[in-house]
Amino acid sequence: MLITGATGGLGRSLALQLADRSCQVTTLVLSGRNSASLRTVAEECRTKNQNEGSLSDGTAIASILVVHTLVCDLADPQSVSQLCNDVLSLKTDRPDNGVDVLINCGGVSSRSRFVDTSLEVDRKIMQINFFAGAALAKAFVPGMITRGTTQPQQQQHIIWISSVQGLVGIPNRSSYAASKFAVQGYCESVRAELASSNVHVHTVSPGYIRTNLSNSAITGDGTSYGKTDATTQAGADPDELAVEILNRCFANGEVDFVVAATPSAKAAIWLRLLCPGVLRKILVKRYEKSLAVEKEKGE
Repeated sequence: MLITGATGGLGRSLALQLADRSCQVTTLVLSGRNSASLRTVAEECRTKNQNEGSLSDGTAIASILVVHTLVCDLADPQSVSQLCNDVLSLKTDRPDNGVDVLINCGGVSSRSRFVDTSLEVDRKIMQINFFAGAALAKAFVPGMITRGTTQPQQQQHIIWISSVQGLVGIPNRSSYAASKFAVQGYCESVRAELASSNVHVHTVSPGYIRTNLSNSAITGDGTSYGKTDATTQAGADPDELAVEILNRCFANGEVDFVVAATPSAKAAIWLRLLCPGVLRKILVKRYEKSLAVEKEKGE
């Protein structure tokens, strides 16, 4: 099981929740850019795994979780390629050292007007949010197909953390929205192709979560946004969200769903389907309001 973006936020919460499900997980691979943070999360996972599991008949068994940490910069295609090789080279409890569950959680947001955003920033955000995840899927899905076909009782999963902004593109987020819309379309297509192979493709679209996503967002010239938005600060708790996501994917079998969305976000999703003209007017007003706020700050 591999999780990208595991050093903090939702990725860390997903890792801890999986470690707590000690009967279902035997090997956990955590990936992120910061080696020290990865080691900290890995130790937290091992501590979580102190609980015992049990067999179907209730017999207690010691569940030993093996946690690996692999540093990877999703913005660098070569680093992503190396991550694929390193994961497949790990010594695990399965003959092919493959991945049963891939969780693409690593990502970055954007904060800038389209006209102020360089093409290099567009490319960087697409690389981190889309191309890196696609490369990982291409590396591990062949093994998933083989296991899913020959061992149908052992389900294979791709869980890709998208965003509500992959369903509705809001102003000043063109790069981010583009990358998440790509994730939505990609997963929808791949899901149909892999269904008969017992490989389940899940697209999770969260609203605001209390993470550092806005603080680490990229502006139009490539610099860091460096601020925590009020909406992010008031967002959902990542630990609680991790429980909901895993339950809905593994227990309920849901493949495409929204979590932690505000009422306005839910309304926007429906408006895009039913009354797109109304939504366009709302988004124009939102953009004009953001311009007015910026002008007021500059005076």
